[in-house]
Amino acid sequence: MREQRPVNPFVPGRGVLPPCLAGREAEQRELMRLLAYVQAGRGAPRDAVVSGPRGNGKTVLLRWLQGEIETDGGIDVVWRTPSDLPVLDALATALAPPARFQSLLPDKLSVSIGIGRLGWELGGDPGTLTDLLTLRCTHRPLVVLLDEAHTLDVAVGRALLNAGQSTAATAPFLLVLAGTPGLTLHLDRMSATFWNRARHIGVGLLDEDAAADALVRPLAEQDPAITIEPAALRRVLDESQCYPYFLQLWGAALWDAATQEAAALIDEAVVAQASRAFEIERNAYYEHRRDELERQNLLPVAGAIADAFAGRAMLAQEDLNGVIADALALDSIPETVQRRDRLAMVGYVWKPPGAGDRWQPGIPSLMRYLQSPAAAGAATDART
Repeated sequence: MREQRPVNPFVPGRGVLPPCLAGREAEQRELMRLLAYVQAGRGAPRDAVVSGPRGNGKTVLLRWLQGEIETDGGIDVVWRTPSDLPVLDALATALAPPARFQSLLPDKLSVSIGIGRLGWELGGDPGTLTDLLTLRCTHRPLVVLLDEAHTLDVAVGRALLNAGQSTAATAPFLLVLAGTPGLTLHLDRMSATFWNRARHIGVGLLDEDAAADALVRPLAEQDPAITIEPAALRRVLDESQCYPYFLQLWGAALWDAATQEAAALIDEAVVAQASRAFEIERNAYYEHRRDELERQNLLPVAGAIADAFAGRAMLAQEDLNGVIADALALDSIPETVQRRDRLAMVGYVWKPPGAGDRWQPGIPSLMRYLQSPAAAGAATDART
């Protein structure tokens, strides 16, 4: 029998639950407060809208919530992405599969519907979705987790929001939507004005203590345990900027380097070895994001914004608007706001819930990558 190789505990990539979900206690508490209503047999008083730049752990937070619900055992949970729900019938079938809910016969609904080869056929009537979802949740409580919700079809999203609001008034139901900072803009297009009374949960960078936990604890839990010197940890935290995706990349690279050297202590030499693998992954990520901005004709303004943010953690909305208008020679406020919204849709900049008029970089180190040489030099001088 082949000897089983140890598995790297870190999981950079597709939103898999990391070995240590650090620094999200406040967000977890907010989601559990809403889930408590469903656990008590009631509809949640509002939906949850989870937003933040890519790579900060929105999908991970949904995975954690899914695990909590499944552990409860008395509540159904449906996880979907918009590609699963292109039309109303697909949405209805995902929420109440006909094969499972045989008790939900069409003659029990206020509007006649049918069951086709692929599932429910609602005849294009979104009101029927409300009847179906309410009956389904009366039969058994339901939580719907919709990831990448900023890409949801507008008509399907409007039907889901309206059906969810009506259902939660009489049956145990909770809807959790997650997406990029452009999610709120997208929801506005659905003409369901009540959505903005949802619980808005922003998912941004971790603080340094949580970022350290995300690295140190999984290494310490290895057999034998792996520890990391304070100076080495300081370098990793600085270079990751407490960005969750980069922390997982660093953790994976550190574990690989330590394992290869059979080292129980990660010092600066091990970090130097691991940094080569990290930098390859990080630079490929930067290049992909740069190409994305270029394809959307946003690269020139992205560089100007990077220069404006140099050495600063936040920009006032008026200042950000000014940078965008100057970079693109715009003299129209609506045009300026439209470009700012496009930058938010891709998560280059974002305004966390409750931040007022203050905007932040989606990934600070990506902005450094896009800075002009002169601005990058000035920012370095300011930090020294």
